[in-house]
Amino acid sequence: MRAVLVFAVLVVLGLVPGAIPARADVRMTSPLALPILRLEGAGDGLLAQRVIDREWGVSDDSTYREVDVPGWKSEGLALGLSGAIPGAGQLYVGDSSGWFYLLAESAGWFGRMLENRRADQRHQDLARFVGDPNNPTSGFSFAQYSSKTGDKAEDLRALWSGDRDAYYRALANDPKYIAGFTGVSPAADYGRYSDLMASHDAGLHSATILESLLILNHMVSAFDALRAARLNDLPLREQYHLELGERWRHGRPELRAAVVRRF
Repeated sequence: MRAVLVFAVLVVLGLVPGAIPARADVRMTSPLALPILRLEGAGDGLLAQRVIDREWGVSDDSTYREVDVPGWKSEGLALGLSGAIPGAGQLYVGDSSGWFYLLAESAGWFGRMLENRRADQRHQDLARFVGDPNNPTSGFSFAQYSSKTGDKAEDLRALWSGDRDAYYRALANDPKYIAGFTGVSPAADYGRYSDLMASHDAGLHSATILESLLILNHMVSAFDALRAARLNDLPLREQYHLELGERWRHGRPELRAAVVRRF
């Protein structure tokens, strides 16, 4: 009796060769892809190892349907619309604040156009005021400057030949070039010329500020459209609920999900 008991224990422990199959597979299948249990054992008589593979997913006969919620607005679409055209996302949601963003965008572009036009006009006025410095009768003359100061102004000549904008700015920023102005009062001419340069720079500065405000308007409008869409969808979210249930079908468990609207 004791020998039989010992042999049974050895069989259970897998110490008797051939007592346990080298591989045994046990599989459970269902529409929910329940866990698959696979038993693997070595053929050398050691205790069999258990390996559990879980494969979760839908079954081949699962059914999906898109639920169309009346009045639902896409948050991503609202964000993208207002990011491209400020106010468009709000109008898509039905929020009248979109007109404010559209008006601000239009005013910003119009103001930027006016400031750039003013800067361009002042640049043309600068060029006409000083003229060609190689001509002794121009508003600023290299010959006039050299005769009064003895300086050939080689750096200024190089700017005139290579970078006209830098040339005009150099004349306005350095008072030593007053001697080159050919009018009755060179100091007064230099003052008027400096005022033209200041007006030109102010126009460029204002245009840059407006460009920054336009970018800010796009960003603020985009996030405000996201907020408007979320507020629009919030009561709709509360009306719809996901209900889960399970039942047996053809001898297998089946999970059922339904979207329920409450009035």
